[in-house]
Amino acid sequence: MMVLLRDYLNETDIDDNVRVVILRGEGNVFTSGGDLNQTNPEDATPERARKTYRSYVAVQMAIRSIAKPVITMVDGYAVGGGFALMLASDLVCVSEEAQVIPAFCQIGIAPEMAVVKFLPELVGAQRAKEILFLGNRLTGRELYDLGIANRVCPSVDLEKTTKELALKLASMPDASIQVAKGMINAISDSNLSCALTMEQTASPFCTTTRAFAETQKKFAR
Repeated sequence: MMVLLRDYLNETDIDDNVRVVILRGEGNVFTSGGDLNQTNPEDATPERARKTYRSYVAVQMAIRSIAKPVITMVDGYAVGGGFALMLASDLVCVSEEAQVIPAFCQIGIAPEMAVVKFLPELVGAQRAKEILFLGNRLTGRELYDLGIANRVCPSVDLEKTTKELALKLASMPDASIQVAKGMINAISDSNLSCALTMEQTASPFCTTTRAFAETQKKFAR
């Protein structure tokens, strides 16, 4: 799925009919995060974990590098990597009913997909550490108050609110919007490659620990 998402994002970049991208989940959930059953514990090797992780890296790089602005629309649960997708996006709209769970440290893995780069920039290092260490659920209102979300509204109004924001962006001069995104991200992301490169070692390492093995047992079918 991450490979497909990367490809779709890159396709929007060369499609002149696309002015804004809205990233959303199907139904009333954004994403349940990574499938902890996708790899048999006996097959969990650093090499395999690194190969899988690289597809996540490619999505984050696409969101940050394509010219078109990306709005993430979050309703219901957004777990783990779903939180990372929000942080990488240009704008974020959430419902009041949203439940974001930054479940990385809690399941024994390293924070992934450049969360350690994006989150401190938005909320400060101390608050970012608390969010990642404890993994407490964040509501839509809390995300807005933290400066992570640009809009918050009841779930029934989320699609309308998000589309209104997208249409407003789409009605503006596309070149100036795209150039502004590029400049802001170019300055902000000077250390993005460094963070993602470190994660390609840190993330596979954590998947070989006893703590992560115990987590997988809990979710085993």
